[in-house]
Amino acid sequence: MNNCLHSNHGHHHAHTPKPICFCTPSQARTLLSEGRSLLLFVRHGLTDWNVAMRLQGRTDVPLNEDGHSQAVALAKLISDLNEDLKIAEVFSSPLSRAEKTAEYISDALLSRPPVITNALIERDYSVLEGLTMAERRQKYSAPASYPTDVESVTAAAMRMKRSALEIYGQTQNSTAVAVTHGGVINALFSYLTRGRAGTSKSLSANCSIALAASCETDIIPLAFNLFEDNFTSYIKGIYKS
Repeated sequence: MNNCLHSNHGHHHAHTPKPICFCTPSQARTLLSEGRSLLLFVRHGLTDWNVAMRLQGRTDVPLNEDGHSQAVALAKLISDLNEDLKIAEVFSSPLSRAEKTAEYISDALLSRPPVITNALIERDYSVLEGLTMAERRQKYSAPASYPTDVESVTAAAMRMKRSALEIYGQTQNSTAVAVTHGGVINALFSYLTRGRAGTSKSLSANCSIALAASCETDIIPLAFNLFEDNFTSYIKGIYKS
């Protein structure tokens, strides 16, 4: 099943990518009834480097004005659904663009700040950081010739999987939010879906939500690139009484 419910009106997102569903909301409900918990992976709001299409990696680029308003809108969206979601904890990458996005969410939901989690940091792109795609092509003939200290997609996916399992251990049977980065969300979901998401076919967009069901041993992808209406109808579909 490839499209999530009905279309959305992502007014903050000029080119809103198509959401992808791997499980229907009722399949998700079944998975969650079997002792798994829901994990929301949120990509941080927009930055000036996102606009310029520069690789950010671990460079600490702050949210821009649009990024702040995206994050505020996202926090409201999530908190409007919290009667169903019952979020126990918000986790965040240590980079300020993620941490600020996470703060908006935890302010809307909880009285306590996000839990800073180093394992949720973006991929390390080494000397590629700050370069646009054109600049990377100029310097390196192909990704195979990138410097060897660039963190691989596989390494990033494994790191994110471990982090998800640790989050499950800390919040068992409660919903958690992990605010993190496009590179690592793409890595994890391309690994979990064998390339149906998180690859050039479909990349994580700023302030989009990807959903997974996790337990202590595995993580099952539910949906990718959800915004406003899609997210609301998916969550309502899981929790409808």
